[in-house]
Amino acid sequence: MAESAGARCAVVTGANKGIGFEICNQLAANGITVILTARDQDKGLQALHKLHHQSDRVLFHQLDVTDSSTISALFDFVNSRFGKLDILVNNAGITGAIVDFDKMKALNPDDILRFNVNWDDIMTQTYDAAAEGVQTNYYGAKRLSEAFIPLLQLSDSPRIVNVSSETGRLKNIPNEWAKKTLIESENLGEDSVDHVLNEFLQDFKDGNLDAKGWPRFLSAYTLSKAAMIAYTRILARKYPAFKINAVCPGYVRTDMNGNTGILSLAEGAESAVRLALLPDDGPSGVFFSRMEVSSFKGDRENRIAVVTGANKGIGFEVCKQLASQGVTVVLTARNQKRGNEAVGKLRELGLSGHVVFHTLDVLDDASAAALADFVKTTFGKLDILVNNAGVGGVSTDVDALKAIGGYRPGLAVNWLEIYGQTYELSQECVQTNYYGTKRLIQAFIPLLILSSSPRIVNVSTSLGKLKFLSHEWARKELGDGQNLTEEKVENVLKQFLEDFKDGRFEEKGWPGLFPAYIISKAAVNALTRIVARKCPDMKVNAVCPGFVKTDFNAYTGLIPVEEGSRYIVKVAVLPETGPSGALFVDNVESSFDG
Repeated sequence: MAESAGARCAVVTGANKGIGFEICNQLAANGITVILTARDQDKGLQALHKLHHQSDRVLFHQLDVTDSSTISALFDFVNSRFGKLDILVNNAGITGAIVDFDKMKALNPDDILRFNVNWDDIMTQTYDAAAEGVQTNYYGAKRLSEAFIPLLQLSDSPRIVNVSSETGRLKNIPNEWAKKTLIESENLGEDSVDHVLNEFLQDFKDGNLDAKGWPRFLSAYTLSKAAMIAYTRILARKYPAFKINAVCPGYVRTDMNGNTGILSLAEGAESAVRLALLPDDGPSGVFFSRMEVSSFKGDRENRIAVVTGANKGIGFEVCKQLASQGVTVVLTARNQKRGNEAVGKLRELGLSGHVVFHTLDVLDDASAAALADFVKTTFGKLDILVNNAGVGGVSTDVDALKAIGGYRPGLAVNWLEIYGQTYELSQECVQTNYYGTKRLIQAFIPLLILSSSPRIVNVSTSLGKLKFLSHEWARKELGDGQNLTEEKVENVLKQFLEDFKDGRFEEKGWPGLFPAYIISKAAVNALTRIVARKCPDMKVNAVCPGFVKTDFNAYTGLIPVEEGSRYIVKVAVLPETGPSGALFVDNVESSFDG
């Protein structure tokens, strides 16, 4: 008889000791009913006895991940008892080599982490041990995943966590063909992974490991864990409703390494448990190194970006281009439905492992704080912040605008018949464009500081140049680069809104058309210079993407959205030698004045 439909249940493989055992303990402590599995029934029952304090949450079932009959038996047990599965943790694994643990215990853990040891003196690699390693580490995880997909599909929050290793990064595989095969994104399939493993084992059997460029030590472990990371990406693409991730728990003290690790079991298990309990807007198809998203390639750390106002237009395209470069992007929007639809479109493009959604209203302090907390909890840092959310400060007669081919300076048209300007719209524009940008910067500075290459990109406009600001006092205040302060900037904005409310903004020398847009973007440019001066270790710049075809201008712009967004992305991934506190217009650095 099935348990309560609301109860969440998990299966953890290789769980009678080490990390697997501690994962069971932590999941149970979080209210999850856990099926602890092990090959040896006696050892499994002994482990269950140790968890007597969780007796109402932990069950035991025998499992050998290399034996299809035991997998079927486990499936039948879970199906009959729970009628579904919510969490599968593929933890069972072996080294795929014969290790002299006495010699390993005599080593310095730091030397082990740096591979600064004579592995040939510590371990013996045989074909049989390698084949067993591949069968357990990769095919065992694959068998379990395939078997339990039908039950995971019955869950309202299915999660698969594949416990992998830093060793499985592709930088540790010298064989260029294998590396290239496993790097593939759109064309990566299970057949490709099988091909790599078959070639590896054949070359191992033939004694050609060195000649064919395979890893010299921990060969089977390295290849099987790289295969597991690749399989994670394949499954995530195949099952977009799931959250499927791989994780390296760190160098944990277990009997697999002769207890020479530097992390406790609790610390190692924590990262896997966090992924098992990942919220619905968390990432999928991603490799985590402990608590942070990391690069499965290993050639550089994975970078994390937040893009505001990103469910359409320039923001959406910026997300697409950043994700296509391997950056993990948090796509944000006020409307959750539209935001999720935008992420869905990107996932259809094969970017499922690089884009997640989170709601954000840049006008709301609590919303900004919630987003920052999500990024901190999920990624532990932020590398790129793109402040794209913005409004025009006017109401638009779209049909009339389209009839004349769109806004063009110098065109003999009464623009005020097409663009309506009110105090309320102007106030919203200032609050969104300037204070929204400031709010996000303040919220994310603590996480950007933790990045090795922090970037802030404020999407602005050439109309924000000081030459378009006809008010002489305001132009002087915002043009004094060395003495600029937020207080001065906000005094300008306050004076503008007061003059607008009094109906005297043109009389006082403010721009007659798009005044709120021009002034708010001039303020964003000024804020860019202020933040760049305050944060010299960051690259903080403003970018005008050009007159881009978006619904912002009823698609009457001159530049394709792909091109304008490319200018923004270029500054978002600016090299360390790039400028800070600059304004980019037409893809080149420009003056703030004119």
